[in-house]
Amino acid sequence: MNKSPLDLLTIPIVETPRPPQLSIEQAMLLATQSQSQGNLPQAELLLRQILQVQPQHAYALHLLGIIAHQAGKPELALELIEQAISSNGDVALFHANAGEMYRQLGKLNEAVAHGERAVVLDASLPAAHSNLGIAYFDKKDYERAAACQCRALALDANFAPALNNMGSICRARKDKSAALDWYRKAIAAHPDYLESLSNLGAVLTEEEFADEAIAPLEQALQINPNYAEALCNLGMARNALEQHDAALPLLQRALQLRPNYAEAFVGLAQVFHEKENLEEAERCAQRAVDLAPEKAEMCSELAGIYTELARSDEAKKMFQRALEIDAENNTALLGLGHLEMEGGDMEQAEALFRQALALKADNLPARFHLAQVKKVKAGDENLAALEVLERLARESDKPLPPKKAISLHFALGKCYDDSKQYDKAFPHFLEGCRLKRATYRYDADEVARHFDATMRVFNQQTLERLRGAGDPSTVPIFVLGMPRSGTTLTEQIIASHPEVHGAGELPDLLAIAQRPLNGAGYPDNIRSIERTQLAAWGADYVASLRQRAPAARHITDKMPANFFAVGLIHLMLPNAKIIHVNRNPVDTCLSCFTRLFNRKQEQTYDLAELGRYYVDYARLMEHWRKVLPAGSFLDVQYEEIVANQEAQARRMIEYCGLEWNDACLDFHKHKRSIRTASVTQVRQPIYSSSVERWRCYEKHLGPLLEALGIAASARS
Repeated sequence: MNKSPLDLLTIPIVETPRPPQLSIEQAMLLATQSQSQGNLPQAELLLRQILQVQPQHAYALHLLGIIAHQAGKPELALELIEQAISSNGDVALFHANAGEMYRQLGKLNEAVAHGERAVVLDASLPAAHSNLGIAYFDKKDYERAAACQCRALALDANFAPALNNMGSICRARKDKSAALDWYRKAIAAHPDYLESLSNLGAVLTEEEFADEAIAPLEQALQINPNYAEALCNLGMARNALEQHDAALPLLQRALQLRPNYAEAFVGLAQVFHEKENLEEAERCAQRAVDLAPEKAEMCSELAGIYTELARSDEAKKMFQRALEIDAENNTALLGLGHLEMEGGDMEQAEALFRQALALKADNLPARFHLAQVKKVKAGDENLAALEVLERLARESDKPLPPKKAISLHFALGKCYDDSKQYDKAFPHFLEGCRLKRATYRYDADEVARHFDATMRVFNQQTLERLRGAGDPSTVPIFVLGMPRSGTTLTEQIIASHPEVHGAGELPDLLAIAQRPLNGAGYPDNIRSIERTQLAAWGADYVASLRQRAPAARHITDKMPANFFAVGLIHLMLPNAKIIHVNRNPVDTCLSCFTRLFNRKQEQTYDLAELGRYYVDYARLMEHWRKVLPAGSFLDVQYEEIVANQEAQARRMIEYCGLEWNDACLDFHKHKRSIRTASVTQVRQPIYSSSVERWRCYEKHLGPLLEALGIAASARS
């Protein structure tokens, strides 16, 4: 009978050899090779075959535990390694790895116990000493941690994990310079050691060398694009370089990889803080605190956002919580000191700044704040220390990071100005401004176009179309004008009245003004706003304002830049009072130029740009006078307040519809939190030394006077 071709194919032509039977030793060797090459499924298959034959094979159990750890199953990993130890408890490597896994699960006593057993079993194993050191590090026993790493390095001077861990110990001890040295040694020993590359970038950013941090962090991400720590640290570095839009996706990617990564939430909070999205910044910072309540830096970040939100009591509590965790937390000491300044307790503020200096004598931010807290006299100890720091910076081969250099120059300028050494002061203000101006993009033409657009949009036609549609509240009193023009003094006089609450500089109005309509922000969004929307905006503003002082008859908003929105206030809140503060243009601009602002005010760090901005501001205020009905806002002159406080105070109180109260003459005694660059000046009675101050610097002000043009001609 003939067979079909298919039948023939069922018969093997050549006998297929069976795979050779592997011995347990051979299978173990092959599994180890597969695991080291990243072929975890093959390694697991071989190990399971071994364990079918020998269920208590200690090395197979141990390696299977390592594979479970690599696969993200820490509890299973630990259970397998504990079984390996039960089978053979005399292998140092088993205990060393068990200790590390217990550490990662936060079980530090068990981690130390296994680590100590490992080094007893094999004192020649560098990894065992290093892992034990990390467990002690997590227990904050830095002395034992360092001793363990030193023993590892005595066995192998180029053991990168121990070099890296020494860096982390120094970082925890706040010796950042030594930490950088250790991380660099680890990278020299092992150029692709991810943890050290990431840690180096993180500390460089903390030390304000963010530009140097980029290279090691990008190198780490070239090796492993999904390394969450490096993504987070690169995001922090980009944010420190004011590259906020580049920072955001890096931090978001880090959180995709590690959803409960507290440091990445802090990074996001910082980005949103810089982008003035304080609601989102608070949410991210609160999440970081919830995830890592034992970390002082999380509490300090949230406290800083509370400060920006003018929630001083909450900020103070959170800074104090940070100091309970870490009494040496510099951010908390300085932040709490600044809150004490805002609250008027200059002695307590000074004590906190000095506490920070006691921990680190060359703490430039602390010395900068100390220079601000009171007038400086010749021979002042802080001035002498600043002069030494400046000399050391000049003589050093490595320049100060820009941020530190900026603080140093502004602090020296303030000290010399206080002590009437004007020719010594101005070069420092000039250099501080030059360095600050180099950190951001500013286009004076673009700013001028914004002024022009505001005047075009708010024409008579727009005003007539929308007039009468706003919210009728009489609660708001706006105090506005150029920064450093006397707005703080004016608000303090008004807020001293018992029926007025001074809320300070609020971002609320400008945030509402920027709400997009048909894809446009302010001022072009006003072209398409409907009367109902305008009323809703007004109601939203009043509701937000009311939260700050529910029982007050009036609440002040002293955001100087609200001068951009005088026309919008007139329409949106027709019964609000608006007080515009004028000051000698040269004095105003000089006061801006010699002040390091907390944020924004980019127009103030170049004399010519500052003068041009002032001219644009003056044009806009003149536009408001022309297009708005007479009496829409009250013009006051700073110099007239200084010359005749009572007459001008009575004029303002009457304009606000209030009965006179003598407390308005003792404004400097009124206790409230004041968030402004003028926080120290407004705690004193009125003084005249700020009038015509510009004449002390006249020979230095050529670019400013030229840019001011007609405005400068009216300076006297």
